Amino acid sequence: MIYTNKDECYQDILISLTTGILEEEDLATLRRYYEEIEHYECCQGIAEAYKDYKKLLYVNRGDQE
Repeated sequence: MIYTNKDECYQDILISLTTGILEEEDLATLRRYYEEIEHYECCQGIAEAYKDYKKLLYVNRGDQE
């Protein structure tokens, strides 16, 4: 098992979402995987990255108007 801390998971997910490597629909599968291996720190990083990603989308949408 590869151990990744919350911050590493956060950064990986946020970068992957903003660059289009991951889609929002992929996050449920990733989170389920980390829950199964009881890596709750990474689950928290995923949740926080998604929350911040949505904020970025909202801010960027406002810039385009």
